[in-house]
Amino acid sequence: MTQGVIIYPPHINEVALYVGGMRETTNLYLMEKNPKYARGNMKVDILGVKCELILQYSLWQRGIKYKANPLLVNRPVGDWDIQVLNMNIDVKGMWSYLTEFRINKEAHHKEKNITHYTFVQPHSEALDNTTATYWGFSHDEITKWETKQLKFTEAYIKLI
Repeated sequence: MTQGVIIYPPHINEVALYVGGMRETTNLYLMEKNPKYARGNMKVDILGVKCELILQYSLWQRGIKYKANPLLVNRPVGDWDIQVLNMNIDVKGMWSYLTEFRINKEAHHKEKNITHYTFVQPHSEALDNTTATYWGFSHDEITKWETKQLKFTEAYIKLI
């Protein structure tokens, strides 16, 4: 596991509002075609975009070359969010009040070309927040976590 704190510019929060809203509109159409995955909402889409942008900013700021998949697409994305240093990373956004990591067990075992997960947790949901904590785990590390039946699915979980 790797861990650290990221200080990011506040405009990321506003950009995430707009792009997350557009992602929600796209996802509404996609979820109608695939009702099994109809659990998202605009707040989740905004958080996801924000956390992907925060991690990208951190990599850019440190001069680390990376490749990012588009934040907006018109199809389900079954691949990594960020590719860096031979790692295919799925970025997982976390609300500031959460106390455990969660990975959908079924999705974890699909062939999605994911080698690592990075959880990004902004310290607050406020628009002027500029700090987040991140934790990185390998795909194999997740498989060793405890499993728990959640409302919709079974998940790997680990307390922070």
